[in-house]
Amino acid sequence: MVLQRLRHTVAWCVALAVLPPLAGCNDSLQLRGREAHLVLTADVSGTRIAQVVVEVSAPDIPQPLVFNVAVQNGTASGLLTVSAGSDRTITVRAYDAAGVETHRGAATLAVREGTNPPLSLTLLPLRGDVSITVTIAGVAVTVSPARDTIVIGGRPLRLVAAVTTSAGQPVNVQVQWASLDPSVATVDTGGTLTGRRSGETQIVATYGGVGSAATIRVLAPAEVPPALQLLAGGLANPLFVAAPPGDTNRLFVVLQGGVVRVVRQGTLLATPFLDVSALVSCCGELGLLGLAFHPQFATNGYFFIDYTDVAGNTQVVRYRVSANPDVADPASATGMLSQTQPYANHNGGMLVFGPEGFLYVGLGDGGSGGDPQGNGQNLGTLLGKILRIDVDGGSPYAVPPTNPFVAQSGARPEIWAWGLRNPWRFSFDRTTGELYIGDVGQNLREEIDVEPPATGGRNYGWNLMEGTACYQAGCSSTGLTLPALDYLHSDGCSVTGGYVYRGSRVPMLTGLYLYADFCQGWVRSFRYQNGQATEQRDWPALRPGGLISSFGEDGRGELYVLLYSSAGGVYRIVPLVN
Repeated sequence: MVLQRLRHTVAWCVALAVLPPLAGCNDSLQLRGREAHLVLTADVSGTRIAQVVVEVSAPDIPQPLVFNVAVQNGTASGLLTVSAGSDRTITVRAYDAAGVETHRGAATLAVREGTNPPLSLTLLPLRGDVSITVTIAGVAVTVSPARDTIVIGGRPLRLVAAVTTSAGQPVNVQVQWASLDPSVATVDTGGTLTGRRSGETQIVATYGGVGSAATIRVLAPAEVPPALQLLAGGLANPLFVAAPPGDTNRLFVVLQGGVVRVVRQGTLLATPFLDVSALVSCCGELGLLGLAFHPQFATNGYFFIDYTDVAGNTQVVRYRVSANPDVADPASATGMLSQTQPYANHNGGMLVFGPEGFLYVGLGDGGSGGDPQGNGQNLGTLLGKILRIDVDGGSPYAVPPTNPFVAQSGARPEIWAWGLRNPWRFSFDRTTGELYIGDVGQNLREEIDVEPPATGGRNYGWNLMEGTACYQAGCSSTGLTLPALDYLHSDGCSVTGGYVYRGSRVPMLTGLYLYADFCQGWVRSFRYQNGQATEQRDWPALRPGGLISSFGEDGRGELYVLLYSSAGGVYRIVPLVN
C-alpha cells in the first residue's frame, strides 16, 4: 500500500538566457521526443538496504517503468528516464539482502522536459527500521568556459559540459553538442571546436531537455590582437635584448650595470653570459648600453658591446664566446672604437648590423642641454651621429668606401647620419631595409626618423630643429630631413625606438613600427607608406606598467618590451589568443 502520497505539480521551460528568444522552449533547442531525466539518490548507510526498486506509472503509460537502483558504499544512486507528462506516480521500494521489502514511499508529480527541481521523498519502514530520505532531482547542464575566443587554424578549444542534479550532485552522462551557426564554428561529440569563419555563435550542450550554451567568438589570425607575456623578471635595470642570427632558442638581456644574462627556451640561466661591471660606469644615462651579434656569430663567435667606461667615455668592444655557448670569454676583449664624452648624458649606445653586414653605432651629441658644443651639426666629430663601420675589413675596423663622407675634407668618414641628439634605439626593417631611428628630444618634441635603404648622409636637424619645429630661432629646414613622426612632451618625455614587426605569431602587427615613450610607458605604432606615418595606433595591452627602456627582437623576428626598474622584466609580445 502507499504509506505516503504527495502531489507536487511543476512546470519548467529550458533556461537558456544566452539563446535568442523563440516561440517555444522546446523549439529553441530543437528537442526530439518527450523525455526527462531524473536522478535518485539516498543515504542507506544506517539500514540493511541492499537494493532499491523504482516504479513509475501514469494513466498514459501502458506498462509501469521499473528501475533497479544499485547500492554501493551505503548510497543508492541511479538515473531514471521518464516520459514527460502529468500525474507521474513514482513508487520507491527498498529491499534487504534476502529480498525482503523493508521500506516504501511514493509521490505523484508532473514531470516536464527540462530542469525539474528536487523532490524529497520519505520511505517509511515496513519492518521496524529507520526511515530513509530519497532525493529525486532533475538535471542541470553547465558549459565552461561560458565565453571564449578561438582562432581559425589556431590552438583547439574544448568546451566542458558538467551535468549535475538540481541538488548539485554530479551525473556521469554524455551530452549532445550543437552549434547555432555551423558556418562560424562547429563542435564535435567531445566538445572540441573548429573555427570556420570570423564571427560569433553559441555552442549548446543538451541532456534530457536541459541545455546550456557558451558564446564563442571566432577570429581570423590577422584579427587577433597582441598582448604581453612575462618572459623573465627580477632583472636589475634591463636596457636591451638581442639574439644571434638564426638562434631561435636564446635571448640575451643587457643589464645597465654591466651584465648580460641569457634566457634559454624561456628559462633565465643563473650564470651570466658576460660580466663587465668592473669596467662600466653606471647609472643615469651611463652603463652597458648596447649589444650586437656578428652576422657570422654561429661560426666566428664574435659579438660587440657598447658601454661607458669608469671615466664616462664610450667604448665599443668586441668579444668572443667561450667553449661554453652560454658564456663569453672575458679575455677575448678587443677595443674597436672609443669616444670621449664631455658630459654624462646623451651617450647613445645602440649597436646593430645592417643588411649589408656593416656595424652601425649610435652616439649622442655629447650631453648637457641644447648641444652646447654644436656636435650635432659638426661633421668633424662622431658625436651626434650614427656611424657605419666594417668590423671585418681592417684593424680594428675599416670605413666602407660607400659611406657618404669618405671623400669630404674635414668630415669623419665613419659618419652615416648626422644631426641627432641622442638616438635611443634604431633598427632596420627586415623586409624593406629601411632604418627607423628614435631620437630623444630636448624641451618640446620627440621624434622618429625613417631612412630609405642604403641612403646615408642625411641630416636630421639637431640642434637647428627639434622634431618638426625650430629649436634655434629663424631656422630653415632646407637640406634637413624632417621626422616621419614627432610628438609633444605633453604626451611623453623620451622616445624609445622600436622595430617593424616581421614575426609570425601576431599577424595583426605585420609591417607596423612599434615604439614607446620611456616615461609614460605607452606603446604605439604606425605604418610607413609613401613617406608618411599612417595607421597610427595606441596599444594599451602592450603597456608593461612602468618605464619602457627598449624593445628587442629575437631570431624569429618576434618582439619584446623591456620594463626598466631595479626588478625589471622582459615581456614577449604574443597573440591574445593562440
